[in-house]
Amino acid sequence: MTNQLDALKKLREPFEASEMGQLPKPYKKDSDKGNCKVCGGYHGLPAAHLDFVGHAAVTGRLLNVDPEWTWEPMALDEHGAPAIDRNGGLWIRLTVCGVTRPGYGDAGGKAGGNAVKEAIGDAIRNAGMRFGIALDLWHKGDALERDEPVRDWITEADAATTADETLTIWQEARLAKADRDTILDPIAALGATRRETEKQESAGDPELDPADPNWRAEVEK
Repeated sequence: MTNQLDALKKLREPFEASEMGQLPKPYKKDSDKGNCKVCGGYHGLPAAHLDFVGHAAVTGRLLNVDPEWTWEPMALDEHGAPAIDRNGGLWIRLTVCGVTRPGYGDAGGKAGGNAVKEAIGDAIRNAGMRFGIALDLWHKGDALERDEPVRDWITEADAATTADETLTIWQEARLAKADRDTILDPIAALGATRRETEKQESAGDPELDPADPNWRAEVEK
């Protein structure tokens, strides 16, 4: 039992950066498309990028932990092939180190033989998540799974009123791995400008009221 638990714990180990890809998520659905300096793709900009692990990386992790891991469809069609449900999805059972857990995958709109391979790979990744494989990445991608809007960092920074608020937004955007050229650097520049403005304003005499008739004469001394 101890050996089994130790092996299963290895499934949850983080992946190396070289094993991960990046999934772009434009901040707006109607964003102008362009060549992305972050992922090298062509999509709406600016965009957030979520790390993900593909089928090959998940398969490699399964083989490292249990060379005899297996998967099977939950149902077969009349031809003896894995049954695809009416939504185009595939239910499977994934068995690793003698433990079996369910998974579900779909082809993401693909057709033909590629659709079958995509559905199988997606189902294995989904079932692997139930073993803890790349669970942290699935957690970060929850907004995508629920189709929730991604935060518009630039708009939030523009709406901020102080340098400290701008810095907080920059820090959150950096943790979310926002693009440096289109998100982080502009927010940093905005924060620096606000900081300088605040310093200039604080350098004045706080006791002087511009509405006071003697204000101009006082500051011109």
